[in-house]
Amino acid sequence: MSEEERSVDRGLDPGAREMVDEIRDYWDARTLGVQYVKDGSLERGSPEYFAHIRPWMNPYKFPWIMERIDSEARRLQGGHLLEVGCGMGFDSLEFLKRGVRVTATDLTPAAVATTRRHFEVEGFVAEEVREANALDLPFADASFDAVWANGVLHATGDTDRAIQEVHRVLKPGGRAIISHFYRKPSWMYTVSRLGRENIEHSDRDPPVNEFYTDEEILAMFRNFRVEEVAREHHRALPVAKTGVKAALYRWGFRPFYNLIPEKIALRFAYKLSVTAVKP
Repeated sequence: MSEEERSVDRGLDPGAREMVDEIRDYWDARTLGVQYVKDGSLERGSPEYFAHIRPWMNPYKFPWIMERIDSEARRLQGGHLLEVGCGMGFDSLEFLKRGVRVTATDLTPAAVATTRRHFEVEGFVAEEVREANALDLPFADASFDAVWANGVLHATGDTDRAIQEVHRVLKPGGRAIISHFYRKPSWMYTVSRLGRENIEHSDRDPPVNEFYTDEEILAMFRNFRVEEVAREHHRALPVAKTGVKAALYRWGFRPFYNLIPEKIALRFAYKLSVTAVKP
């Protein structure tokens, strides 16, 4: 393990370090986005590679994520944003395009290398792109004006600790923009347990992928002033997966479920996003 990798595990007990290692190994082999590559001729890290993946990534697949980036970027002009769990850097890139200073972090060397390459391809420069563990962020207290995490904190092994780390590194008045947590009850919670359908990758899911009730999620923001709570992904959207289960989802579950009135469907939304301010 490199010195940089060791530095992201300081302050963790042996059991927690073992879990972090398992999570790191999983995601280092499966950087978010690689599951959408359907053209084996594409060179990894090429402009065509990123363009091929882009439509499936969060800011482009989910309009409400891009709206949140637009809104937060307007607030953050000249400010410094930390992204926890940058993957291939698509979210951070959108903040960079809007004039926000960005430090992009991920637990895995593969994601960090891919994000660096992505920024190079697009012609943008971040303040820093580095490895970091959400459970033990390698930054001083009160370092950032905002923290962005998209579908990451519930997959860390200790969601509550990850949220308290976000609180620690934020300046007073800083904003935690956490999109999203997995909800229960929700349609995805049910689908994922019918035949143990994988959510992330076709071979297996991450070592940790927690589902919480809304009340459990909000309790973890006890040290914040919660500004906005939004239930999202209440409709079943297209998937890139193939196979029998994907076909049943695409031609069976999805059209039927999407006929449910919106007011009812919102009760079973898959994700909860929270925007909160450090007092």
